[in-house]
Amino acid sequence: MKIIITTSGIGSRLGDITNYLNKSLVRVGNKCPIDYIFDNYKHIKDREFIITLGYKGDIVKQYINLVYQNELCIKFVEIDNYKGPGSSLGYSLLQVKKNININEPFIFHCCDSIFFDKIDINFKSNTLFCSIHDDSTQYSSLNVIDQRVTQINEKGYINHDYIYCGVAYIHDYDIFWEKMKMLYEDNKYKNSLSDIHSFKKMLSEYKFNSYELKEYYDMGNLNSYQFLNKKLNCKYNVLLKLRESIYFLDNKVVKYFYDENINKKRLERIKFIGNKLIPKILSHTKNFHSMELIDSKPLSEIFEPELVYKLLNWSKKNLWIENANVLNFENVCYDFYYNKTMKRIKQYFLDKKNVDYININNTDVKDIYTLLKKIDFKSLCKDKPCNYHGDFILDNILKRENNEFSLIDWRQDFGGDIERGDKYYDLAKLQHNLYFNHKNINDGLYYIKRINRDSCLVDMKCNYSLINRQNELDKFIINNELNKKKIDILNGIIWINMSPLHTYPLSNFLFNMGKLKLYNTLYNT
Repeated sequence: MKIIITTSGIGSRLGDITNYLNKSLVRVGNKCPIDYIFDNYKHIKDREFIITLGYKGDIVKQYINLVYQNELCIKFVEIDNYKGPGSSLGYSLLQVKKNININEPFIFHCCDSIFFDKIDINFKSNTLFCSIHDDSTQYSSLNVIDQRVTQINEKGYINHDYIYCGVAYIHDYDIFWEKMKMLYEDNKYKNSLSDIHSFKKMLSEYKFNSYELKEYYDMGNLNSYQFLNKKLNCKYNVLLKLRESIYFLDNKVVKYFYDENINKKRLERIKFIGNKLIPKILSHTKNFHSMELIDSKPLSEIFEPELVYKLLNWSKKNLWIENANVLNFENVCYDFYYNKTMKRIKQYFLDKKNVDYININNTDVKDIYTLLKKIDFKSLCKDKPCNYHGDFILDNILKRENNEFSLIDWRQDFGGDIERGDKYYDLAKLQHNLYFNHKNINDGLYYIKRINRDSCLVDMKCNYSLINRQNELDKFIINNELNKKKIDILNGIIWINMSPLHTYPLSNFLFNMGKLKLYNTLYNT
């Protein structure tokens, strides 16, 4: 059985989400659409998948080869015209026919169609997969009598019985290809030409049955994607990042980076962090790497007395090992703490909705540049270099047996240096995370309200158990004679630097909450 999956389109209806990723790889729940589609057919013997590649096709190919290379029979078809005049679904299908001569019945599955029904593929005639849906604005639709399709309708037809789900078993394959080619030759620049138009041409002479799906979901538009994401609910608290993604499969975790240099550096850093401190790396490509899935919750979800204190002492022994190479490290720190902050502030203001409030929570905190002048950045750069994590938050640390820990999602470099870093930055990241973690962000537990042009109110809800762990961090700082004020200053800088990495209004909240924290530290309030 051949199964054609089209991933060549640009996925424009998903907005910014597909700026850096093909829609077939947008994570929903634990996995991405292509994973769910492969799952639909795993019970079929001698199955062969044919994947069309177009928009960010190399990234799709990397992912599939990384995850499924030794499990599935897969062929790829490159689509030269996947955007602009003539870049229709019909054109992509004809390119499959041109490159792979399909002379047998086959299944067509659009990559944004997800369903969880267990299906029996022993069809004897053309079959269109359908679902009950009141609104056909974005869907072709069907009229059906006794499971027999009597009419196929364009989008927006009101008096329909079912919507068409973008999945079909095509029994009369030769007629399908004939009709599709004829339609394409009639108007080669018609962007809307799709499988449904060939079906309509066939319907008067050939039988089409319907197959109702009870659990069908559309990944093709933003509203349905957001609904499905809430319904499936990822097992782990991870943030949506446009330039990165993460997938949780049965026995592995797959990380994606739009910037292949970040992926490369993260893999290079393993020799400095140490293989024993991180999950086992299984494989990698330019933009992806896969690692073992450790069956453990992150520390942010484990409520155990003195757990953070144990982590800090473990990190002192195993992670924060001093590096003898101090050459130029002060400049590395200055670039990371000062120059990066200035770049992030500039990036923050690119979104005109973001504001630098002067008065926050009825406190005159000054503008951001006045606040930064109060910081002696050179004094922040005096400590000895050491090994480091770089994103040392409880969400990125897993508990293993015998009070051992495993580090995930480490930073790719520190001011461009992949070998050396500053343990104070790790401690500041941890302090930030005790107050505002991934779950808080995903649950929208923050608040910013504009009072006037220069004033706002900010507030947030925090996890009681996590805030209490600040005592364990303070205990470690005192026992090791560390500089608490430096940690607090870096904490404020972290809030500000995070802001442009997120969209409004979270960006606005992070920036101004960071300013308030910096002010309170610098002016001892």
